[in-house]
Amino acid sequence: MCRSVWMLLALALLSSIVCCYAQPPPPPPPPRHPSLPFEKDSSIRFPVERDILFPGPDESEEEKTWYRIREFRFNQYENLPEPMHRHHRPPPRPGQPFPPPPSGYKKPGNRNGRRRLCEQKYSEYVERIFPNDTAVVDDANDANFDGRILAKPGQYPHMAAVGFETETQQIEYKCGGSLISENFVVTAAHCTAISDLIPKWVRIGDLNLMIDEQTVEPQVLEIDTIYKHPDYNKDLYYNDIALLKLSQNVHLTKYVRPIRLWVFSELPTTIAFAMGYGATSFAKAMTNRLTNLNLTIVPNDECNRELPALSETPDGVLASQICGQDYILNRDTCQGDSGGPLQLNLPGRRRQQNIHYHLIGLTSYGVFCRSSYPSVYTRISSYLDWIEQITWSAELDLV
Repeated sequence: MCRSVWMLLALALLSSIVCCYAQPPPPPPPPRHPSLPFEKDSSIRFPVERDILFPGPDESEEEKTWYRIREFRFNQYENLPEPMHRHHRPPPRPGQPFPPPPSGYKKPGNRNGRRRLCEQKYSEYVERIFPNDTAVVDDANDANFDGRILAKPGQYPHMAAVGFETETQQIEYKCGGSLISENFVVTAAHCTAISDLIPKWVRIGDLNLMIDEQTVEPQVLEIDTIYKHPDYNKDLYYNDIALLKLSQNVHLTKYVRPIRLWVFSELPTTIAFAMGYGATSFAKAMTNRLTNLNLTIVPNDECNRELPALSETPDGVLASQICGQDYILNRDTCQGDSGGPLQLNLPGRRRQQNIHYHLIGLTSYGVFCRSSYPSVYTRISSYLDWIEQITWSAELDLV
C-alpha cells in the first residue's frame, strides 16, 4: 500500500516537470537602450522629418511603443513657446527692487544750478502741502531710481478723470489726465473731441467714479479753456497732447496735488507705471475704478519693428513718443485710459517709504488692448517748452 502511494506521488511530480518545460520560456526584458528600428545616420539630428516617426504595419509592439515615445517628444519640442527677447527684462513683482539703471546712464546735471520752471513750481506745491517736513520736500526734488510698486487707496493724487456732458446732462468720464499745476491738467489731444463732444469737467484724486468717495476728498472742477498742441492733426497719432485750464485753482491736499514733470530725454529705469479708470481688456466696459500696471519701456527702434504699419503713423514711432509693454501678463492701457499718465515711481533718498511721481508720458494709442504689441505714449520731455509757456506764462514773463 505504501509503495503504491509513493509511486503515484513520483508520477505526479514527473508529469508536472514535463508540463512546465513544455511551455515557452518568458521573453527577456527589453534592453535599457533599444536599437532604433531603422539605421541611424550620425550626421542627422533626430528627429529630421515627421514621417520617420510613424511605424509600419509589420513593426512589433515594442517598436511601436518606442515610436509613440518619440512622437510625444517631437510634439513637446514642436510646441515649445518662443523664447523671450534677451533685452526684455520682466517687471519686478511687488516688493522686489527695480533693476539697475541701464549701463552708461548718468543723471543729467542741473544746468548750472538752475532748474526748469516746472521743477521749481512743483517744489512750491510740495512745500505748501508739507510746510514743516523738510525731508518730504527734499525727497520730492531728489529721488532714487529703484522705486517699488505702491498698492494702496489714494496713491495717485494727481490722477484726473476727464468728463463729457451728455445730452441728458450726465457726466461720462472717457479719458484720463494728470494735474501738473494748481489749475492745469495735461491729457491727450484726441481726448478734446470724442463723438463731437468736448470735455467739460475734471475729477481729480478719486478712486471710484461711480460713488462719492469721501475718504480721499476728490475735487470736481469745470474746464475753462482747452489748449491743443499747435502741431496736432486729428488724422495722425503725433503731437497727441493737450492742456486743460480749470475754471479755478484746486485745493492742494495730500489727496489732490500735481505730479512732477520728467525733464530729461533719458530714463533711469526700464520700468514705468500706467493707470486709469478704463477697461482692462478689449471691448469690455470701463471699470470706473482707478487701476494701475507696470510696463517695460521698449526702445523706439524695437517698437517700430514690432508695430504694424498704420496710416496714422506714416513715419513710425518718433522720438517724441515712448513705447511700453507688459511681456509677462499682457496687461495694457485700454479704452477710457487715453490721456492718463505714464510715470516713474521713485522713492525718496531720505525716506524710502515716500514715493514720488514723475510724469514721462501720456497714453496715446495701441493696436488693441492686451495684444502682443507695445502701446505708444506721448513723451512729456519733448513738449516742456510748450507746457511751461501756457501753464506758467506769468512766471515766464518775469524771467
